[in-house]
Amino acid sequence: MTPANDPIRLINLSDIDEKIYAFRGVDCIVLTQDNKIILQKRGDNWNRFPGYLASFGGQIEAGETSMQALIRELNEELGAQVKESDVISLGAVTEAVTGHTELIYVYFWQDLHGTITGCYEGEVRYYDNIQDILACPKVMDDTRWALNECITRKLLPVNL
Repeated sequence: MTPANDPIRLINLSDIDEKIYAFRGVDCIVLTQDNKIILQKRGDNWNRFPGYLASFGGQIEAGETSMQALIRELNEELGAQVKESDVISLGAVTEAVTGHTELIYVYFWQDLHGTITGCYEGEVRYYDNIQDILACPKVMDDTRWALNECITRKLLPVNL
């Protein structure tokens, strides 16, 4: 069990009813066709976590599965054409910053076919080195966790 003060809790979905969470969303670590990690910097005028680096994703809408929401969000935010078979689930987490009341399904996807057409939310940031991301003081906790999980699973090398 994760201590209460940990920024991230990994959630075993077989043990809970996901509908108990006030918010359910998706986030995804995206690797471009040319092996760059792409993140978004939230604007300084954003209501939640202004100026933070974040992965791409958003809220699961009524009637959607987490995978359907991910595919929709990556299309809306990056113009990406995502195939479900190319997506890897990293797990479901909650964050201390929200009092662990929001459930986030976290994924990894590499744009092997070069379908990303732009960044339509936040300011795009490309990284060649994971350490440069992790050294930033304002990185969303779930993004930091997901990057470390990608390293652990060998989905991303420490140095791209």
